[in-house]
Amino acid sequence: MRYIEHIVEPDRLLLSWQPPDGAERMRLFVAELLKNGDDADLVYLTQSDDYTLARERGFREYPGFSAAKERHDNVLPGFLKRLPPRTRRDFGVYLNAIRIRPETAISDFALLGYSGAKLPWDDFTIIHPFTSAQPPFELLVKVQGCRYLGDALQYEHLSVGMAAAFEEEPDNEKDPDAVRIMIAGRKIGYVPRGLATQVRQWTRNGFGMDATLERINGSKEAPSLFLFLAVKSLAG
Repeated sequence: MRYIEHIVEPDRLLLSWQPPDGAERMRLFVAELLKNGDDADLVYLTQSDDYTLARERGFREYPGFSAAKERHDNVLPGFLKRLPPRTRRDFGVYLNAIRIRPETAISDFALLGYSGAKLPWDDFTIIHPFTSAQPPFELLVKVQGCRYLGDALQYEHLSVGMAAAFEEEPDNEKDPDAVRIMIAGRKIGYVPRGLATQVRQWTRNGFGMDATLERINGSKEAPSLFLFLAVKSLAG
């Protein structure tokens, strides 16, 4: 098991929303969380193409924060309800699952980004975009789109520790900024939207990118894959 040793404290997180089953499932960014001292503010991205498309596909608002008002201040306590409380006896188990040592110092705001704060009953996820992050640092990356590959994924041949590589996919009709994830010469999915831009930039900057398959969850029919990515200083 590999661990995140260098925490990148964000000043901004992205709130993504995914249309329900039966609709186009690409995650869309509907708001951002901006760090404000020990709290955070929610700002709906009302002028973005993602927000417009999300509204067309059924998005209305994040519960408790009306989209009729573009900015909501001091929202961090509401979003922390998406995480288990630090006082829980098994909180260390939760941190281990996202590859953070229980003794690691990490703010609540950063933990939202590193964990994704996904709940099983809604369509929201929080993305740490790692904007301006300088190596060395590490992150756990949830592979997107793997369940739509079917037999081409070759799920039964995947194992923890396998090396992964990133390839840009400019001919992708749905997202020309997409970055595919390759293992043993075959595609296993994509880097999440919101992080793909940074992965492309790290590659172009010559940063060392050590990516391995860290967790294999779910089943062949509904796989859930995670990479551990260590970003190092300029490759020698």
